[in-house]
Amino acid sequence: MKLMSQPVAFFDVDKTLCNCYSGYHTTVDLIRLKIIKKRRLLKAIYYNTIGRMHLKADVYRMYEIALQDMSGTKLSDILEIGRKTFETKVKPMLYQEGIDEIEKLRQEGFMVGLLTSGPYMLIKNMEQFLGLDFSFSNGPVIRDGILQKEVQRPLVYKEGKVEVAEAFLEKQGIHLQDCKFYSDSISDLPLLEKVGYPVAVNPDKKLRKVATLRGWPIRDFTKMLG
Repeated sequence: MKLMSQPVAFFDVDKTLCNCYSGYHTTVDLIRLKIIKKRRLLKAIYYNTIGRMHLKADVYRMYEIALQDMSGTKLSDILEIGRKTFETKVKPMLYQEGIDEIEKLRQEGFMVGLLTSGPYMLIKNMEQFLGLDFSFSNGPVIRDGILQKEVQRPLVYKEGKVEVAEAFLEKQGIHLQDCKFYSDSISDLPLLEKVGYPVAVNPDKKLRKVATLRGWPIRDFTKMLG
């Protein structure tokens, strides 16, 4: 593979590039279409709530629950559902400042992509809309165009984001110190601490405190596409 010299800018998605939670809207639409059973939502909410209380959200378990119903579905069908959810629910919530920042980075010679624990079926559509170079997100193992019950590893969450980013950059011949990472969440601290240029966007209380103490840039995105 040809080595690429251009630096990379990674973006988190939820509350960083859009004023919403992509997984929530995706789950609601999957339930509405009767692809996920309603009772699964209660389990997912339980694991999410308990996880947040201890700052250890069981993201793997939440996806595992959803895949009990989604496995066996064609990837093309799921991506089409994700496209509609993105267009109607998430796209209007995208921050214009985030889109402008992406364009600025591209003009500066950066490769730009998404690094998020959001669902692949929606995030892939966001990548295409924004004209990005890549995206990494969570979802099932795919075999012959069919969703399996197995969750793709590593999870793109907390330390998993570091693992995914490093594996990608190694193939490009790029070091994390030459990269940027934009995020709103303290859960992304492992990667924010490793990149050369961390940027806190709409940071939660804990991340704002860390960013302030360490002198990291803090950006507040507010204008949505609507």
